Amino acid sequence: MSANPSLRASSSAALSNSLPQHLHSTSSAEQLIFTVDSFDNGVAFGSHKKESHQDSRDCFALRVHEDSDLVKLRSRYTLHRKNLLHELERRLMRISDSGRLASSTIYFGVATDPFHPFEGKFDASMRFLELFKRYTPGKLIIQTRSPLLVLAMPIFQRLGEHVALTIGVETHCDRMAQRYTPHLPRPSERLKAALTLKRFGLQVSLQVAPVLPYGDWREDALRFAEELVMRSDHIYVNSITDGTPELDRRVRRTNLAKKLASDRKFFWLRRDSAVPLITAIERLDQIKLKVPRDKHMEDKQLSIFAA
Repeated sequence: MSANPSLRASSSAALSNSLPQHLHSTSSAEQLIFTVDSFDNGVAFGSHKKESHQDSRDCFALRVHEDSDLVKLRSRYTLHRKNLLHELERRLMRISDSGRLASSTIYFGVATDPFHPFEGKFDASMRFLELFKRYTPGKLIIQTRSPLLVLAMPIFQRLGEHVALTIGVETHCDRMAQRYTPHLPRPSERLKAALTLKRFGLQVSLQVAPVLPYGDWREDALRFAEELVMRSDHIYVNSITDGTPELDRRVRRTNLAKKLASDRKFFWLRRDSAVPLITAIERLDQIKLKVPRDKHMEDKQLSIFAA
C-alpha cells in the first residue's frame, strides 16, 4: 500500500541547499505536494508531483499499516533522527523562500498517525503544528484516527481555510472495530470528535478506507452513510484492494485480511466492497463524495502561472 507509482518522489536530499529542480518547473497540469510523518526515531519529509486530475486521497490517505509496508514507505523519504523541530522548520523555510509555500499542499500523517498518544508523538506533533502557524502552506491536511485531534482546535482555528482535517473511520461499529482494528480508538469517539470540529467551522473529511464490516453490507449501509454525512464536509470511501494482483497478494498477507477470512467475511476483501456504502452516501448527499476544492488555492496557482 505504498504511494501511487505514477507520483514521482523527488530527491529529498536536494532540499539540503535548495528545492529540487522539478519543483521550480511545475506545470499547470501538476500540483506540488509535500508529506510529513513522525516516527518514534525521526521525522520523514517527502516531496511529490501529482497530475491535477488525480485524486490525492488515492495516493496519500492515512493507511492501516503493518511493519513491512512502513519500511517500504520510509524508503521514499529522508528520515531525520535528531533536532526534529529544527529540521522541519528548515524545510518549510526553504519552501517558503522559493515562493511555493502558498501554493503547496502538505499532508501531515500518511505513513503514521501524528496524534498517536504514545512515545511522545502527540507532543511532537503539537510542536510541529506551531511551525505550520509560522510557515502556513496553501493547504495543510492533517490525517489521524485519534480523537485527541480536538485538543489542537485553537491552532486549527487560527489556520482557518488553510487547514483541513481528515479522520479515519473504517466502520461505525465499535464491536467490529475491536475485532479487526483493536489498536485504534473506538469509531464512536472518532465520529464524536469529527462532529465537534465541524460544529466549530473547521473543514472535516471522513476517510473510510479500507471500509470494514459495519453490519450487513446492504441493509446497514444507509445507517453508516447517515452518520458520515452528518459529521463531515467530505467523505472518501475505498475498498481494501483495487483488485490488482500485486495489491491482492500484499493484502492477503496482512493480519486484518486473515481475520476477515477466518470470520468468513469474504465480501469485505473484494474490490467492490465499498460500493453499497458509496451508493447509500450518494442517495443522501452525493456532493460530499466529490474531491474537495479550495478556491483560495486555485487563485494562487492561477496567479503563479499567469506571472
